[in-house]
Amino acid sequence: MRNLLTLLVLCQFLTACAGVGSVDTAPNMDKVTRGFSESMRWADYPTAATYVHVDVRHVFLEQFPEDDDLHIVESKTLSVVPQNEERAAAVYEMEYYRLPSTRIKKWRWAQQWRFIQETETQPGGWFIENEPPKLPWDQ
Repeated sequence: MRNLLTLLVLCQFLTACAGVGSVDTAPNMDKVTRGFSESMRWADYPTAATYVHVDVRHVFLEQFPEDDDLHIVESKTLSVVPQNEERAAAVYEMEYYRLPSTRIKKWRWAQQWRFIQETETQPGGWFIENEPPKLPWDQ
């Protein structure tokens, strides 16, 4: 009987402790980087641009205009390294070819992600803060 009572008290204690602790208000970085990568894979550049901070979004969109000649073969995030609760570094890689060439090329972007809290006028979330490197367009 004493063991049952001890077990019951322990369960109540653990249940009470489960609600204590930090709450992660930021979306999971794996989910966010996967969303960016999937948007790029399917050439949905307007959606991919929503992951890029508004200050550098125009540079991203200039690099990836609507272009039927650009074909993305592979799109993936190679690594994500959290730096603190509001910052993370990631390496994104894309394999692509641009017609008329069929030679597949690789392009990497060392991304700096930052979590920005929601305001009354702006939604919060993780955003890429740095501009993408130039994509080689040569055939």
